[in-house]
Amino acid sequence: MTALILILVVMSFAFFMKAITGFGGPLLAVPLLAPFLGVEHAVVATAIGNIVSNVLLLWQNREGSLGTKRLLVRMLVPGAVAAVLGAILLTSLPDDLLLAMLGVTVLVYILVALRRPDLHLSQEKGMRVAVPVGTVGGFMHGATGNSGAVFGTFLHSLRLPRSEFVFAVTNVFLILSLAQVATLVARGSFTGERTVQSLIAVVPVLVVTPFGVRVSRKLDATVFGRVVLAMLAIAGIRLVLAGFGI
Repeated sequence: MTALILILVVMSFAFFMKAITGFGGPLLAVPLLAPFLGVEHAVVATAIGNIVSNVLLLWQNREGSLGTKRLLVRMLVPGAVAAVLGAILLTSLPDDLLLAMLGVTVLVYILVALRRPDLHLSQEKGMRVAVPVGTVGGFMHGATGNSGAVFGTFLHSLRLPRSEFVFAVTNVFLILSLAQVATLVARGSFTGERTVQSLIAVVPVLVVTPFGVRVSRKLDATVFGRVVLAMLAIAGIRLVLAGFGI
């Protein structure tokens, strides 16, 4: 019962933030739950709610699909394959150094973005690096449930409009989450208790998502960009701490 209460509280906070920015669900929930439940258990507990959240946000931001289709295809094909591989290695992957390095990379990007707000990737350059970004992000998603730092950093650097940003990042998370969950189910990670917890955790997602969407639509572009950077900062710090076993 204690574990379930913890899951519900963390899911409420994490997926409220996800409804505002398009990411932040497992990105926040897994690092908060993992010290108490273990990484694999935390990933499973958040998995179904994450899929439901992604479907809801895709529908709410469907107008953002027009400008992101080609970019998404280039990221998602290698990303889905890499997510399956990462999920297979979930229980045995020695990823401490990788997590720390990724966290430092994100924090460096944030510092650069704050000092040089005009610095960004062009659409042409974004298309060139979409495949490696999708591969790295997909692998991280499958292995740790945390790919928001990779995709959030990349998509933020393209300076997409709010609806396109949320649609793109949510679409990525939905496809990768489906690939991850299918692999974890096949490997027996969804035990009876974990499955029940994951299903119950859908409830706070359904409750907080409409409120998060309303808040998001009231933010202007500048404030929205700062919220995204704040979420990336949280992700980067958590990844660095996780890399050092904290």
